Amino acid sequence: MLSTLRKLPTQFRHSLRARVALWVALPLFLTLAGASLFHNWRERQLMEEQFHVTAVQVGQVITGSLRHTMLAENRSMLNSALQDVGSMAGISRIEIMDLSGRVRADSANTAIGEARLPTDPGCVECHRFPPASRPKSVVLTSAGGMLRVASAIANEPACGQCHASSTSHLGMLLVDIPTASINLRLAQDLQITMLLSAVMTLLVTIGVYLLVDFSVVRRVAAIRRPLAQYAGGDFSSRLPATGVAADEFDDLALAFNRMADELERHTKEQNERAAVRQRAIMEERERIARELHDGLAQLLGYVNTKAMAARLLLKNKQSEAAEKHLLQVEEAAREMFVDVREAIAGLRMNGRADADLATMINDYALQFTRLSDLPVNVTIAPEAQGTPIAAEAELQMLRIVQEALANVRKHAAASEARIDMHREGRMLVLAIADNGHGFDPAHIHSNRRPRFGLATMRERADAVGAEFQLDSNPGGGTCVTVRLSLQEN
Repeated sequence: MLSTLRKLPTQFRHSLRARVALWVALPLFLTLAGASLFHNWRERQLMEEQFHVTAVQVGQVITGSLRHTMLAENRSMLNSALQDVGSMAGISRIEIMDLSGRVRADSANTAIGEARLPTDPGCVECHRFPPASRPKSVVLTSAGGMLRVASAIANEPACGQCHASSTSHLGMLLVDIPTASINLRLAQDLQITMLLSAVMTLLVTIGVYLLVDFSVVRRVAAIRRPLAQYAGGDFSSRLPATGVAADEFDDLALAFNRMADELERHTKEQNERAAVRQRAIMEERERIARELHDGLAQLLGYVNTKAMAARLLLKNKQSEAAEKHLLQVEEAAREMFVDVREAIAGLRMNGRADADLATMINDYALQFTRLSDLPVNVTIAPEAQGTPIAAEAELQMLRIVQEALANVRKHAAASEARIDMHREGRMLVLAIADNGHGFDPAHIHSNRRPRFGLATMRERADAVGAEFQLDSNPGGGTCVTVRLSLQEN
């Protein structure tokens, strides 16, 4: 089978239809051919057995028919009877031999007087057996397709006038019956059976080929293009399916389509997340650049004024007053340095596309503590860890945390801050609190910076549909709470 497949052209060796059809056709043909050969052999055996029985009966009938003629010792009548019987269809030759093997009568009148020896062709087939087990009919080896029937001529009491009664037989009647027609018929039957086997094999092969083509190959070809698109990162195509699991291909198609839906949704979310973060990074950079410009301009003006004042005070020998101005310059520079480092840390957080909100809050809190020396304790509830939220909402929540911690450092005079994130049903709750001196929310207009930061945080919460809540009172610290409604999966 494998060697046969290797001899096929390349296009057939790589064709599933041809290979399956061939794997079905060859065993089927061999099975049908083997069954045909066995049937023909068995039919030949049965026919030969039946033919032998019939031939023996024919020999006995002929012997009985010639009995009256032989008893009458009328040779001309005997020869005429032999010729009449020998000319019958299905009989080739009739001979009568005596006990010495000499031919006494012949339907063809060509062998009268000839002596037949046990070793002659036509005799050796019977004489190779012991006398007690010699068959009454045998197929001759010297003549193609010839069956010889040997019927003993009994020595009856009526024969005692001419023959001695000491022998039980007077001779043998030999009848040659051709078997070529039977062999031809069997050969024709075998040819017809083999032809039917070939035709049946061809029909089954065509059926299997078409079945594999329609049921497997075409369906596989139909899913080749979507799978190639999947491999290229395009998840918009879908495998053809009936919508129900009719068979294994439908199961496969439905599973692939569900996977493609998830991959497409995930890719879309990732792209949206990356686009939102990139846009937010640009916006934040512009905003921070404006703030740093304003802050640096004010700082430079402030430093210039303080430096001039310190120089004049030093010129007038007022070193203590000059040192006070220099300390103010140093404090302003230190505060601006922290602002710049926080801005850089915030930009780095915004640029991390591989982290979720909880991870970025933890990372930012660590950096904020390191830069400002203000401890920030972060508590993320297990059910809130890894909660999937929209990219824009995630970014705005992070920016609210950054803004709230910046306000704590600049205005709260707190010794520590706390960040808590947990779930309340379909709500994600984020709270940033401190233990600073607090303030009265109703009287925040006197200080522009806290008001500006609170307004920014409120706007960020409103942009993503979240609830913004501010709780503070003088001496009681401040807590900013944001409640974000989560989307249904």
